[in-house]
Amino acid sequence: GMFNLVEGVINHQLLGIHHVNETVPQDQWIYWDIGFLIWGALMLIGGLALARRGKRESPGEPR
Repeated sequence: GMFNLVEGVINHQLLGIHHVNETVPQDQWIYWDIGFLIWGALMLIGGLALARRGKRESPGEPR
């Protein structure tokens, strides 16, 4: 998720090196790029939630 956010902002928005889907009309590129950023944020949030949950339920730690 973190890679998607960083790469999406730098390569897609700031540098304009490439876009997520360049097969659609150019005026639609921004929607694909924004979707990529949203997907990255959701993966990052999900990963952080799983990591936190795993820490609380470790068998060797007192509750």
